[in-house]
Amino acid sequence: MRRLLREPPLIITWLIVLALLGFFVIYPQIRVVLVPGLDGYFEFIRGQTWVKPLINSIQMTLLSTTTAVLLGFIYAYAMVYSAMPWKPFFRLIGILPLLSPPFVVAASYILLFGPRGIISYRVFGQSPNVLGLGGLWGVQTIAFFPFAYQLLADVLSRSDPRLEQAAHNLGASHWQVFRTVVLPIIRPGLAAATLMTAIYILEDFGNPALIGGQFTVLSTQAYGLISGFGDLPGAAAVSTILLLIALLMYIGRLRLEGQRSYVTVTGRTSSIPRPPIPRGLTWACFAVCCVLALLILAVYGVLVVSAVVEAFPANLSPTLKHFDYVSSHALSLRNTLVYGGSAAIICGLFAMLLGWLVQRREWPGRRIVDFVAILPAAVPGIFFGIGYASAFNQRWLDWLHRGTLITISMIFWNIPVGYQAAVSGLQQIDRSIDEAATSLGASSLRSFRDILFPMLRSALLTGVVTTFVRAVTTLSVVIFLFTPGTTVATITIFQLVNDFNWGGATAFTVTVIGLAVVVVTAVWFVGGRRVGYRALAGG
Repeated sequence: MRRLLREPPLIITWLIVLALLGFFVIYPQIRVVLVPGLDGYFEFIRGQTWVKPLINSIQMTLLSTTTAVLLGFIYAYAMVYSAMPWKPFFRLIGILPLLSPPFVVAASYILLFGPRGIISYRVFGQSPNVLGLGGLWGVQTIAFFPFAYQLLADVLSRSDPRLEQAAHNLGASHWQVFRTVVLPIIRPGLAAATLMTAIYILEDFGNPALIGGQFTVLSTQAYGLISGFGDLPGAAAVSTILLLIALLMYIGRLRLEGQRSYVTVTGRTSSIPRPPIPRGLTWACFAVCCVLALLILAVYGVLVVSAVVEAFPANLSPTLKHFDYVSSHALSLRNTLVYGGSAAIICGLFAMLLGWLVQRREWPGRRIVDFVAILPAAVPGIFFGIGYASAFNQRWLDWLHRGTLITISMIFWNIPVGYQAAVSGLQQIDRSIDEAATSLGASSLRSFRDILFPMLRSALLTGVVTTFVRAVTTLSVVIFLFTPGTTVATITIFQLVNDFNWGGATAFTVTVIGLAVVVVTAVWFVGGRRVGYRALAGG
């Protein structure tokens, strides 16, 4: 703290960072919690309108998380342990849903399996009702199993193959090794990844809004209370319940992750490969991966086909007229690029600075700031959006442009990814490197700028690309903030799907996915393989 006081520029930087976190992270969330007031909460609880959506949310989260994690684990196990063919192809398929709004899976699901779906009706002659729990369960499984896969692949890849090899040398079977060696080692990480997947599913808004039908969950109830009745206190109360559940799960995840052992760059390396798994298990993994890959390709193939035909599936005549709609309504696409790109760059830089202040400086309260920095990861997007809509819809803040507000919301909702990447990168850099610079007379800020910042290039690019992808694919955060002049692509897609304009919706979706792929690929080449796609899953 004394060193901090000796450097006025560092104090100013510290105060600005704390003020920004307080104003754009803490204040909006407190505002939402306080909106109903004590009497409002009592009245809301007595009304019991929240009970059924709460039960539905828990039921949907339990079912979808179970199947998404199960499939994600099989997919991850196949990528890490098996010697099956086509792994690069499967890895590419595994990141595809991370580059698109999750709710587009619901739109494709209807086209594939709905009453007049290409598979359900044209292949099997059935007209099932996909609205409700059954359809939502299937959609959430497809939409979020890739998130589970990325998180679980990271967990499995951290297990030490030397322990498994030693167990095999002592005569243990593959099942015994998995049950007594692999599973105990990865159990905390597996549970943490499961909780993170559950949070994604619990807070999702787009898929339940499109395919939930009468099966109302907490996120859709909050949206309906505002959009249908203008009941901000009621929506705030519902969102607070959603926040409490997500916070409990996220705190559980943090506690579990505290039991994991992370191995960084050391002087020792191991060339011991993982023990080969049985040939039959390899081909079983290959079969499951093929089915899942075909399903994902069908989901996104339908989007592409719908964008280039007259009216899928009734009229398959080729046309590019739907992309004319994109060009004629390019404002939302431009806004998406401007807001998302600005948020990505600012978030990445701010997260680097924040990570350095918390990880490298000693000052009172930094543990609290550390918690605040990762808090948005547990805040449901719809709660975050309601918080900004409530907090900044004040007369004294009328000067704040809505486009700027959307950009700010994207920045601070995505702070945890860049911040954790920065902290992780700093933990792998010996303190003596930057201390040598300060001992030679350089200020702390200059040692950060000239010494540490260039070494954190990979962490910076991870934060930038992740923020950009999440910003251009988010719906719940911005749905209460946009105006006609500041609408973004996800809002346009959501409105087009609700209007049953499949051609325009799919053309927009394909365009957004294409932009995300271009950006991620560019960063991949700029940053090299040190910038991994797993960061997109938030792991």
